[in-house]
Amino acid sequence: MKTSLLIRFCLAAVCLLAACNDPQKEKLTHLARGQEYLKSQLYPEAILEFRNALQIDRGLADAHFGLGEALLAQGNLQEAADRFLQTAKLDQKNLQARLRLGQMLLQYTRVGRAMDDATKEAERLENEVLAQDANNAEAIILLSDIRVLQKRYEEAKEELDRAIRLNPQRAAPAVALARYYEHRANDLPPTEAGKLKAQADAAFKDGIAKNPKLALVRLAYGDFLYSNRRTTEAEQQLLASFAIAPQDQLVLVALRRFYENQFRYDEAEKYLAKQVEIETDKNSGRAQIIDLHARAGRNAQAIAEYQQLLKEQPDFLRGYARLAELLLAEGRPQEAKQQLEAALSRNKQDNDALLVRGRIRTLEGNFREAILDLESALRLEPAMPAALYYTSDAHLQNNDPVRARSLVNTLLGYYPKHPMGLMMLIRIQLNQNKPNEAADTAQQLLNSLAQLKTNETDFQATRMPVEALKDLESKAFTARAVSHMQARNFAAAQSDLQRAIETDARAAEPHMNLATIHLIQNNAAAAQIEVEKAVTLAPSSPTAVALLADVALRQRNYAATIAKLDALADKHDRANLLFQKARLYEMQGDTANTETALRKTIEADPNYLNAYFMLSDFYKRQNLYEKAISELQSIIQSNRQAQQTGQAHLMIGLLEESRGRYNEAVTNYQKALSYDNRTLAAAIAYNNLAWLYADKNLGNIDQATEHAQRAVAIAQEASFYDTLGYAYFRKGQHAIAIEQFNRAIERRPLQAGYYLHLARALRENNNIPQARQAYAKAIQLQGLSAADVNGARAEMAALPRV
Repeated sequence: MKTSLLIRFCLAAVCLLAACNDPQKEKLTHLARGQEYLKSQLYPEAILEFRNALQIDRGLADAHFGLGEALLAQGNLQEAADRFLQTAKLDQKNLQARLRLGQMLLQYTRVGRAMDDATKEAERLENEVLAQDANNAEAIILLSDIRVLQKRYEEAKEELDRAIRLNPQRAAPAVALARYYEHRANDLPPTEAGKLKAQADAAFKDGIAKNPKLALVRLAYGDFLYSNRRTTEAEQQLLASFAIAPQDQLVLVALRRFYENQFRYDEAEKYLAKQVEIETDKNSGRAQIIDLHARAGRNAQAIAEYQQLLKEQPDFLRGYARLAELLLAEGRPQEAKQQLEAALSRNKQDNDALLVRGRIRTLEGNFREAILDLESALRLEPAMPAALYYTSDAHLQNNDPVRARSLVNTLLGYYPKHPMGLMMLIRIQLNQNKPNEAADTAQQLLNSLAQLKTNETDFQATRMPVEALKDLESKAFTARAVSHMQARNFAAAQSDLQRAIETDARAAEPHMNLATIHLIQNNAAAAQIEVEKAVTLAPSSPTAVALLADVALRQRNYAATIAKLDALADKHDRANLLFQKARLYEMQGDTANTETALRKTIEADPNYLNAYFMLSDFYKRQNLYEKAISELQSIIQSNRQAQQTGQAHLMIGLLEESRGRYNEAVTNYQKALSYDNRTLAAAIAYNNLAWLYADKNLGNIDQATEHAQRAVAIAQEASFYDTLGYAYFRKGQHAIAIEQFNRAIERRPLQAGYYLHLARALRENNNIPQARQAYAKAIQLQGLSAADVNGARAEMAALPRV
């Protein structure tokens, strides 16, 4: 008896072992689990199971399809599309994969494919489906969507009518009809769009009447109502969706976004908490709630919550980078760096940490090191919008707009009309003094944001957090305002800045720009009001605090501003606040407090370079050249990053040149260029070397011309063109010199010295009448020394009569 039992037990074990080792059964087990998880909306678990099945059998079409569905729900459109494409290749009868792929290709008209190619491929897929199922409602709706994008509206309407006739009780055709009317309305001026919007409204209501228990119809109607500013009705539909499907993630996300956009953060948190209950990654869910607290303006609470989360879960890597961002926003960069180093010590390839560290290094002016971090992040994830944006930003600030534009083109290649790409493009255009192009791009950005507000799929494809929409919309208005400011159209700029404030009342940048406009218009009192608002909203912003000092300097309101800076110093970036105090003390002629404040700035942040430069300049004005140079030498000797060392050598060169020690100046300019040959500081070094080579005969004249050309290539400054013109003048190439001097005058038309140089080049080029006019202008502007004026008069008198 015992033997029989033992034999049966062994046989069962053998059978069990065989089952575990049977790849066919194992893959089907993973597939079944994945499908069950997918049905339960447990997408991360579903993805894992489908991937396990595909490791056993790469040709398992159902696993590719299930994985595509789960990835689509998670917002990973690119890989989802790849999976649907693979399904379609493997299984000719899987019509759903073809429909999904076709629908996504239409989305790719804004996220990575040319419209013509996308619509052609979508139409091919739709034809394949209809060839097998002529009455497939989804295929007919897809065909209608294609015709809408092609603006073949009558044909689109005919297809929708056919879908409705074939499926009179289904919601999908009714919703598609509503979207059709909405799309057409968006193509018309507001005065003509009303009738079409009313038809869209009626179609949504018809869909709800046919399927009152289908949450997604009400969700789509809620989006429509919200986009048309019918907020109360939108809320009613979203709540009705929740009553029908309280566990549906799309419904919970929509409610959270709705309440957050209304600044009703407690209600937003209620639905976010329900969403987190469903998710399996509790740390990630907890982080989402903390991030909501930060967006609600409760930064101190969010920082404390992240610190507690990381204390309990030190391996939650994303938390370190997010905590660093919050600390940075509070003006605590050193603490932010500590968090990033903690993350990178655990994983040297932590993309989030590399990205934030790169941003901090850009803010500090350490562009080379920033670019190393950011390009490392890009290598890990080449299509990541944030990495492309911040790498472009670092190159732009490093005076390399060509590389910056190349990265923006890459971003917009992956995601046409992506808000971050358009925003960076605006910055590049403003940097290149192209205000009209910047204003046009800002309008494109506003249009893109309007589309994203009502298209959840498109929004997911941008890979941006939900709070970014409002922030970017406010920034778009601000960017357009700055373009108007460049064009000196201050009324239009102020109008856009007011719209930026209405869009996001917590944004400080619009108030800073309003303050700047008031300063330009010599209205210091109005500037004071705006800058006070900016500092209240962003007390950690170096720009806001510097602008506060600027306004105080204009009004001579020293004591009150110093007291305000002292009050801020308890909680925010002490180094920047102390530096602004030094500026105010210096303007009052208080040398003792100026020096003390600068010393305290350096103690608070040894990397605060402007304090060293200001302290050096402070000593120079007292003719304490050796002491000034000693401050700069301390930067060099402390083995700082290359650009900082280069800037210190540049400043020493300027000091040496100003006291007539030209050879020492040349040596330091050359050293500066050995550390940095791309930034504005490098352009100054190139320019000054060129001048000393040409004017003091300290170098080869051809090399002087080459250095001057490099300076102009980096920055098109008037003085750089003047130096280039002077180098050509010394070479005897007078016509080219005239061209450069004229470019200098275009940029600074009141600079007497430029006219004097132009006059001499015109004289040598035998343009005597024009030379006489240039001499006269140089003397008239009264910007020359007495010796230069006398020389100019003598030279003009010696001109031959024509």
